[in-house]
Amino acid sequence: MVVVARQKILCAGLSVLLLLAGAAAAFAQAGRPPQAQLPPRLNFKRCLTTKELETERLVRHGVYLREGSWRCDKMVSGTWTMWSGIDRDLGPRMKQVTDARKRMFDKEFRQDGDKVRTYFDGRLVTYYRNFPLTGVYCNNIDTMLKEIQGRGWGAYSKQAKRIHDNVRLDFKACN
Repeated sequence: MVVVARQKILCAGLSVLLLLAGAAAAFAQAGRPPQAQLPPRLNFKRCLTTKELETERLVRHGVYLREGSWRCDKMVSGTWTMWSGIDRDLGPRMKQVTDARKRMFDKEFRQDGDKVRTYFDGRLVTYYRNFPLTGVYCNNIDTMLKEIQGRGWGAYSKQAKRIHDNVRLDFKACN
């Protein structure tokens, strides 16, 4: 008798559960807004060469130093002036790297290379403009700028390789 009562309670509980599950599914379907169209995922058709990865690192390092020196000038006076001098001295070389990067994006994203490059640029600038401003960060920017002032392009490219190896998180590298 106890077994029969337990079976009836289990059957009733299961029926209620199934009824609630069906009602929830019907409600979810009726109340669901139409699915938004997501943009296609940005995928490279091929991998980037070592040279192309280096180009991206160099560009990112320039953005990093420019934004850092501009923001840190309030904490470590003279960083923006140092960056302006470096930009003037290394400007032609930086333009070559930036042009090579533009060609890379145009080759990889034939239909909208400028749009994709602008997306990456905007993401980088936004990230570096919102990077926490601390004494350690600003002293590091100051130290890097002084090293570049003294040693030129060699110091700049060495720093870029050391600091911005996270490029491999955004782009596939050729094996």
